[in-house]
Amino acid sequence: MDEVEIVRNRKAIIDYFKAQDILILNQVRGNKIVDADDNFIIEPEADGSITTKRNLVLAIQTADCVPVLLASGDGKIIGAAHCGWQGSIANIIDNIIIGMQNKGAKNIIAVIAPAIAQESYEVDEKYYKAFLDKDINNKQFFINSKKENHYMFDLPKFVESKLRETGVKNIKNISEDTYANSIKYPSYRRATHTQIPHKENILSTIIIKK
Repeated sequence: MDEVEIVRNRKAIIDYFKAQDILILNQVRGNKIVDADDNFIIEPEADGSITTKRNLVLAIQTADCVPVLLASGDGKIIGAAHCGWQGSIANIIDNIIIGMQNKGAKNIIAVIAPAIAQESYEVDEKYYKAFLDKDINNKQFFINSKKENHYMFDLPKFVESKLRETGVKNIKNISEDTYANSIKYPSYRRATHTQIPHKENILSTIIIKK
């Protein structure tokens, strides 16, 4: 995607929401959260954002990783997080919930948007052990693969469990598999397996309008 197309797409999203601006992150698969109420930087290096500003779109780009959109019960504080496996195991969910709570968020609502499902996500033993070394209870999110020393990982359920650990009770998991649904969603892993160049991402967005 060239620069002209990027600018055009940004404008299309802003126009669609009748927003003032959009915050798209330079995602680095980490656990850093930026507060968009502070000094606004275009494409900050982070994997999550929070704000109390009206008419500012928070956006997350994914193509298999888990996008999470969050709002306080009163709708005055919102957040968005890119939960790849690295950021998830490094507690990005804790960071974004704490950031929102520090702004006064209560009764937080979360939406887990489409991501790669367990039946499509095969991982190796090194990956498996990284999660078990973090917490032996993480074993529940893995099942054996048909391939020796490989496992099928449920990343969306892992992210959901991290949300529940922080006290978030109102969670909507859309449960659509980006890998399996080639008509509806782009998938980095599917593109790798089919050797088709990966050129698109899903953009998950949230905004305060009232």
